[in-house]
Amino acid sequence: MARLAGCLCVIASPLALFGAAGAGTGTNPAAFVGVSVAPVTLPDPSVVITPGGNTSDPFVIKVGGIYYMFSAQAAPLGPSVPLMVSTSLTSWDLTPVEAMPILPSWSAPGFTWSPDVRALDGHYTMWFSAAVAGGEYKCIGVATSSSVTGPYVSSSPHPLVCQFGDLGSIDPRTFVDPEGRLWLLWKSDDNADLAASTHTTIYAQQLSSDGTRLLGSPRALMTADLPWEGRIVESPDMVYAAGRYWLFFSGNWYNQPAYAIGVAACLGPTGPCEPTSSGPWLGSNAQGSGPGEESLFFDGSRWWMLYAPNSAGYDSLTRRPVALARLTFGPNGPAVVAPGTAAWDQGDPHPVIVGATGPAKKPRAGPICTSTQLQTSCGVR
Repeated sequence: MARLAGCLCVIASPLALFGAAGAGTGTNPAAFVGVSVAPVTLPDPSVVITPGGNTSDPFVIKVGGIYYMFSAQAAPLGPSVPLMVSTSLTSWDLTPVEAMPILPSWSAPGFTWSPDVRALDGHYTMWFSAAVAGGEYKCIGVATSSSVTGPYVSSSPHPLVCQFGDLGSIDPRTFVDPEGRLWLLWKSDDNADLAASTHTTIYAQQLSSDGTRLLGSPRALMTADLPWEGRIVESPDMVYAAGRYWLFFSGNWYNQPAYAIGVAACLGPTGPCEPTSSGPWLGSNAQGSGPGEESLFFDGSRWWMLYAPNSAGYDSLTRRPVALARLTFGPNGPAVVAPGTAAWDQGDPHPVIVGATGPAKKPRAGPICTSTQLQTSCGVR
């Protein structure tokens, strides 16, 4: 691994970076064995909450009773990081505002996505993907703001993570573990070379308490190796629920009906992680094909998952609304609650949960040891 001017540049083989099982997590290895999660079979597993919108890579944070949804840039001249607001979670003002009006100097305009936001050390920190100016790579940056609505400012002249040997790094998501440590997850962008046969890998690395610096070394959690994944695992999001670490991810090409959401069980924040089945957990359904780019959050009593389905006849102008699914976690892993049922509004049966954007200990202030065919009723094609 080489570190260039403040940017993480990993050139080692992913196999050399897989973490020791459960290192520093205190997790019982026996709890990692034999985890099998049933796939979602509901024909209508979610509610489309931005009908007619083009809102990929959705991410929600709740602050003071208000929900804030950040998403990918939808048009070259549109907001770099669109932000929408809601008081009900299911009804949104679909006119976004700009959360990051000035991009960092290292990035090129017109291609910003996968924002992730947390309140840390008295401010808000955002991680995001962007194209590198004058180059072929796409990398991960970090920006801060005194307000959840922005403006977010990135003062670094270099990206936070950029694996040049893997054609870049994208799809950042953060996770706070039960010990209060903050982690960054992302995927290598090996599939950027369409003619190659290399497979992408999901990584994790510890962050400083303010989220702006990497600590220790990256650990590879899993590499695409199942037939349904194609060459790609991406959009990672880790949560700790019902006594286990769960890694949600998307597999295959995002613009194909084969795109789907998978779930892996992990021994800890640094892995190892193993898929809970040989197929996807949530695949194409009656609401739309190609669900993916998921993110999870906990609103104080309930788990939710947002994702963006694709249409079967995908083209560059396809609108991709946000779908909202209600999740629960139990001994058999995550499950989706059918919309319109009483359980949709009920609190989670396992409320002591850490991770995602849900309740978590504040990151330590001192030194940290490093070790589609869419739902036609919405009028969307």
